[in-house]
Amino acid sequence: MDNVLRMQIKLDAAPTRVYDALTDDAALATWFTEFSAVDVAGGAYDFWGRFTPGAPTREQGKHPVSDYRAGRLLSYDWTLPNGPTNVRLMLRERAPDVTMLTLHQANAEVGQHHTYALAPEDFWFLSLENLRRYLDGKPSDARVDFSQSMKGDITHVIDIDADAGTVFDVLLSPKQLERWIASQAAVEPHIGGSIDLGWGVGPIKILDLQPNQKLAYEWNEDGTTGQMTTVTWTLEEGNGRTRLTFTHSGFDDDTDNSGIYPGWRNFQSWVRSVAEYGDNWQPAIKLLTNPDHAAWYPKAINDAQALFEDEAVE
Repeated sequence: MDNVLRMQIKLDAAPTRVYDALTDDAALATWFTEFSAVDVAGGAYDFWGRFTPGAPTREQGKHPVSDYRAGRLLSYDWTLPNGPTNVRLMLRERAPDVTMLTLHQANAEVGQHHTYALAPEDFWFLSLENLRRYLDGKPSDARVDFSQSMKGDITHVIDIDADAGTVFDVLLSPKQLERWIASQAAVEPHIGGSIDLGWGVGPIKILDLQPNQKLAYEWNEDGTTGQMTTVTWTLEEGNGRTRLTFTHSGFDDDTDNSGIYPGWRNFQSWVRSVAEYGDNWQPAIKLLTNPDHAAWYPKAINDAQALFEDEAVE
């Protein structure tokens, strides 16, 4: 089995500017980590704190640089609790002020989407979107606090620079759902109707639908067994902006939800970017090496597989 996570994102910035965002401590504190002490030439790419999986201490957050070329390549070792990995970030100029960033994380647990545990997939989806937004001058604050409990119900809040009607359309329109969560969407937009994401686990029953204000539906992670829970999206508009509150409720207080907690935060971040960027937005692409998992990824990622550029940086 391939144990290399491969992801890619197109950024509207020159490679030198992207590299600066990857290596400047002040920039990293904005979009990536709580604390960092980066000295690439000195062999250190250290980051730690509550926004890093495992909430490592300063001592635990040491990451030796294994290779670098300023403006083009950064490679460092990152030992996770489930084993050592190597992160390789490659930058290629595709046009003036356009960079293709390719990420490899070798020896990573890259299993099925939504299987978080200590796997880095949702962390990187979220981080790469934050990087894009940072470079574009947008808020890049959609991060996960790994120091807090992830047991019981889940709540995430985010502010979106779009009106509630635009955000609600992203949450319910089949075309928009296929950009951030659904591989093949079908929607019956009324209470008692259904939302089918194409995941092969059956349709989701809509429990509440108040246009531009609230959407709630049943949720069952595997569609056959397990506890039936409720996903609720609440929208509050003010001055053309929308506060979007996500709640996944109905869990026992001691239910460990670390497997889905970061994933929902990432989905919420993608909702924000779809609403703000419009039709030109494309999520970071994960190269899908197991066709059995394709249904769990949005159509936008599936459709972009042929566009993945996996070249070595010389």
